[in-house]
Amino acid sequence: MIPALIFTFAAGLSWIALVVRRLHDVGLSGWFVLPCFIPAVGGVAMLVLGLVQSQVGENPWGPVPAGVRT
Repeated sequence: MIPALIFTFAAGLSWIALVVRRLHDVGLSGWFVLPCFIPAVGGVAMLVLGLVQSQVGENPWGPVPAGVRT
């Protein structure tokens, strides 16, 4: 049971980090990940936030990585 909990915790943290990075690409704060944990709204929020076009150029979290075209 303990290995399953460790795996779930590690996968959950990496998922949150991935979503926060995507939100930063869009130009939003990482706190917008919180609605994704609401059961009735979470799936729709993830779909909408995942399909929004990335910001062109720099944003408050840094420049566009080298080699990435927007």
